[in-house]
Parts: sequence; structure tokens; C-alpha cells
Amino acid sequence: MAFYLANILALYPAYLLAFFRTFHLAFYLAYLLAYLLAFYLAYLMAFYLANILALYLAYLLAFFLTFHLAFYLAYLLACYLAVEAQRCSLSSKGPRLRSSGAH
Repeated sequence: MAFYLANILALYPAYLLAFFRTFHLAFYLAYLLAYLLAFYLAYLMAFYLANILALYLAYLLAFFLTFHLAFYLAYLLACYLAVEAQRCSLSSKGPRLRSSGAH
């Protein structure tokens, strides 16, 4: 009887401890994994992706709009000056640039 009692008292709590500890550990790890994936993935998507997209789009708009505007204005100015230089009478000093209202 003492053998069975010692066996039950030694093995049954060890079995319960091992089984329930493994069970709780597995579900706790699954919970942590689901929580971390759900929360941090949503957090990263919401904050960093929005931040990167906003800053990158602002950079693209600022840089390329300025770039295109500067070159478009330079192109228009060059064409305007070329047309105005062709309208001017030539002298020994070269073409005299004048504005449209000059005589």
C-alpha cells in the first residue's frame, strides 16, 4: 500500500504539473504570438507605413514639382528670349534684347 501511495503522490502531481504547465505554456505562447502579430503588425502598418508614404510623397511632390517648374520656367524664358532676340534689329554689338513694349 505504501508503494502505491508513494507512487500516486509522486507521479500524479508530476503528471498534472507537466501536463498543465505544457498546456498553459502552449496557449500562452499562442496568445502572445497572436497578440504580437495583431497589435504590432497593425501598429507598424498604421504608423510607419503611413509616415513613410506621407514623407515620401511630400518629398516627391516638393522635389519634382520644383524641378519641373524650374526647368519649365527656364525653357519658357529661353524660348521667350530667343523670340525677342529674333525680333530685335541687329547691330555691330550683336542682337539687342528688348522687351515687347520697346520701340
